[in-house]
Amino acid sequence: MKSLLRILSDTLLQRAESTLGRGLLFHAVAGLMLFILVLILGKIFKFLLNTVGRKVITKTESDLDDKILAIVLDRVMSIAAISGMYFGLRELSEGLTAANTTFFKFLEYSNAALYVLMAVVLTALGIRISDTLIRHALHSVAEKESSNFDQAFAPLVNRLVNILVAVVAVMIVFDHFGQNVSSLLALLSVGSLAIGLAAQDTISNMISGFVIMFDRPFRIGDRVKIPTGEEGDVYEIGMRSTKILDFDNNLVIVPNSELLKTRIVNYSFPVSVVRVTVEVNVAYGSDVTKVKKILLDHARAHPDVLKTPASEVYLMKLGENALQFKLFCRVASFKQQFATAEKLRIEIYEAFNEAKIEIALPQQIVHVRERKR
Repeated sequence: MKSLLRILSDTLLQRAESTLGRGLLFHAVAGLMLFILVLILGKIFKFLLNTVGRKVITKTESDLDDKILAIVLDRVMSIAAISGMYFGLRELSEGLTAANTTFFKFLEYSNAALYVLMAVVLTALGIRISDTLIRHALHSVAEKESSNFDQAFAPLVNRLVNILVAVVAVMIVFDHFGQNVSSLLALLSVGSLAIGLAAQDTISNMISGFVIMFDRPFRIGDRVKIPTGEEGDVYEIGMRSTKILDFDNNLVIVPNSELLKTRIVNYSFPVSVVRVTVEVNVAYGSDVTKVKKILLDHARAHPDVLKTPASEVYLMKLGENALQFKLFCRVASFKQQFATAEKLRIEIYEAFNEAKIEIALPQQIVHVRERKR
């Protein structure tokens, strides 16, 4: 019985060896050990980054290294797992013989898939790091210039850098699989030329967007007036168009190329201080000095009216029916302009009523003559 079992086991082993190849068990165990070893190294590396690395970067004033460390820590184990599987399968394939064509092709396809997956993970990592670096650099420039430069420019730069990183990653993957990268570049050149001819307006708007970003005739949050008459606050500066939020909370979308070629009134630049004008018409016979004093007193007493420059009142015109006065004062922001002007009109009207100063109304004098008979 023992001899029969021995013969049977030897027969099964011989068939397994002929099917899977000699040394397959050794390479399988070695591949598994490689996978586990790479995972352990990834754990150790992540632990060192999370302890020693974090202690080192806490000594720096900038938070840039903290952000980059957080991004890397999120990807360490993913990279370790993919690398371990890749090297483990490579080691397993060393134990196969020429007879195992089906299993060998399966391992090749698996390694190729793991390589592409690693390229995707590293590309995503590179995009996130570049995005963080760009935003930090632009934010530093914006803080120095006290502007919203980073909010307007960062999305545009990030898109271009992301496209560049993705193209480089695709070229590296193609080169790994033996594809001719030069032919791909030629194809991309021809394709870009065709796209450029077909989308001239879009490209013109994109280039205009770059010019607007660098020249900065307006910034996000600025109140502007465009030649068509619409007024509003700049909501977003995009690659193709600029969005302006009007006073009815509607978005006015204007192509960048049109904004670059036309006149734009920017109420917020170079300073946010704006002028408030209140016009008053009083009847003839009113005390001019008293009218001017009332106007100035209420302007100076208003909490939102700036002390410097000082408020001013002028008798602008001796009209047909009234003495026309104008009060000029300034507030810190265009957001206060309308409310301040309304409050001043109400207070001035009440003060005129108390002082018995008559608001002028249109009048006509009719002379009646008797007709001689």
